[in-house]
Amino acid sequence: MPRPLTHAGVAFAAAVLALGACSSDPNSIAEQAKRGDQKGYIAGNGAIEQIPADQRLKPITLEGTTLQGQQWSSASARGKDVVVINLWGSWCPPCITEIPDLEKVWNEVQTAKKPVQFMGIDFRESPQRGSAFVATQKMTYPSLSDESGVLILAFGRQAPTSPPSTLVLDREGRVAARVSGVVTAATLRGLIDDVLGS
Repeated sequence: MPRPLTHAGVAFAAAVLALGACSSDPNSIAEQAKRGDQKGYIAGNGAIEQIPADQRLKPITLEGTTLQGQQWSSASARGKDVVVINLWGSWCPPCITEIPDLEKVWNEVQTAKKPVQFMGIDFRESPQRGSAFVATQKMTYPSLSDESGVLILAFGRQAPTSPPSTLVLDREGRVAARVSGVVTAATLRGLIDDVLGS
């Protein structure tokens, strides 16, 4: 009997090592479970989630100082505008990829005078570096400076895990849609129109 136990023990040890190796991936299901963020999708894979109006959680209040040094709060849009929040960083290559699409939709909603605001969150870098990046990339919508990485806590368990991430708040300030990963102009345009119509 000892031989089967030994083989079983080796097999068990191998399985534990394999699981440990898999769970070292921050995007693995095991790591998501440990985080307990209850998002239900793997961060950064471009997953799109739309939340029906009757299932949206309580309003969030995101506030801080923009890279231009102005105070801003999402509460200022409450009852009036849909707000698009985009989490980005100059150190994030996919963030650079989506900037032209974000700019395109931003310019479209301004031209059409839609009740929509855009606000970026410059995640985990100095305002100086973020401002230089904004100038280089010709980003025209404002961004909050979040050098310490704490502003996303305002979203509670709906917080984005990493940039790039885009969230759309309805007029009540509730998260109505989100994209984990690069967002395209077509996707963002559709999400905004859906939230405006909900």
